[in-house]
Amino acid sequence: MTRRGLILFISLSIIWGLPYLFIKYAVAELDPSIVVLSRTLPSAILLLAWTAYKGKLRGSLQYWKVALLFACVEMLFPWWWITAAEREISSGLTGLLLATVPLFGVLIARLRGHDSDVNRSQLSGLFIGIVGVACLVGLNPEHIEISLVAVIMVLASAFGYALGPAVISSTLNKADAASLIAMSLSIVSVLYIPLAFANWPTEIPSSRALGSIAVLSLVCTVAAFLVFFTLIDEVGPIRATLVTYINPAVALVLGVILLDEPITVGLIIGFPLVLLGSWLASRTPAPRPQVPQS
Repeated sequence: MTRRGLILFISLSIIWGLPYLFIKYAVAELDPSIVVLSRTLPSAILLLAWTAYKGKLRGSLQYWKVALLFACVEMLFPWWWITAAEREISSGLTGLLLATVPLFGVLIARLRGHDSDVNRSQLSGLFIGIVGVACLVGLNPEHIEISLVAVIMVLASAFGYALGPAVISSTLNKADAASLIAMSLSIVSVLYIPLAFANWPTEIPSSRALGSIAVLSLVCTVAAFLVFFTLIDEVGPIRATLVTYINPAVALVLGVILLDEPITVGLIIGFPLVLLGSWLASRTPAPRPQVPQS
């Protein structure tokens, strides 16, 4: 990995370790649909205005189908699932479950016919990752109940996050990345407006909730996606998903320090297993030796 790629990788790992804390703050007072809309609408307006001013938006409009698909797999469903799940499970567990993104990324790559030969190391990684998830969910004290539905929603989001780079990577050399983000955010915003207004709060949220929305929108959305697309262009879609090795640790530390979330046996055992499984599963198979032709 180049120095530029490493800087982008570390920056994105930290930025995407932040949302789970701020989602926890926001969802304590607001419906998940409002959190998603508040996160996407300001970002969409800002990026649409910026890309239009730069004259890049018009040329990217022809890729609206790609933007729509990316919006669905990366934002529309995952962001609601994750936000709703954090009403039932801790922010740290949410971040750790999303560390399975590389596992899904390798599966998707195989289904698309990329590096179709799965070696023993990768199969072992998939198995270890599954065991790690089982430990995260199952090895907990009796007084800590974990919603299976919430876990499934987060894992489904991880699948969407893994699918996103595959959807967008082939278009990055043709369309402006910021324009694609702007279109995707706009699509999600329009679709969430009716649901958000149906669940609009009767009282003004606290400054902590409003501040959390601002961070989610400007830092964890606008800045994060710009860095994310740059990272994909620098290191490729599979390696880009490896930010999930670091951001779960950021989420866990913030949850323990600021939210007093417990460190359970399941976290201690499951977290390293998930990371090890993801690392093994995402390793590129060694090229086969060439057989001399007689």
